[in-house]
Amino acid sequence: MEIRPATFTQVAKARDGRYIMIEDDVQGVANGLNRIDPHIKLRFSESGEHYVVYWSENPNATDEEDVDGNTTYLIFTAQDLDQRMVKKMEEVYWRNHQPGYSLADEVDKLDAADKKRKESQFTEEHGEMYERLAHAMRKELGYDQSRVFVSKDIAA
Repeated sequence: MEIRPATFTQVAKARDGRYIMIEDDVQGVANGLNRIDPHIKLRFSESGEHYVVYWSENPNATDEEDVDGNTTYLIFTAQDLDQRMVKKMEEVYWRNHQPGYSLADEVDKLDAADKKRKESQFTEEHGEMYERLAHAMRKELGYDQSRVFVSKDIAA
């Protein structure tokens, strides 16, 4: 069931025939998303019982028209909606329209930072144990770290 931006309380008929009242806070989110871009739409998935925010090539298309043939892209899904989602969408929308911005580059930076954080955490948690293990193995195998071997070629 599609949730259209409105300034009054809506009652919508669900696919199963039930009538559902759409609360003002949900309408506020729909209005906020519409202000950002009329192509951004909000609907409620009755089967999954969650909200779906998506982009539609036709801003005037109905929910059924979007399902039947318009190009649409999923933006996100949520169990509950509030104005924080509108603020986040405004931020993302603004950033995407900046010259030179690349979502792929940002994802790569986040992945690299996450990988570095995980490696650091692993080293912090296991580093001392591996150092003791290496020391014990050197001692057991007879490697004396205090002796230095100089090649005959270098010594001559």
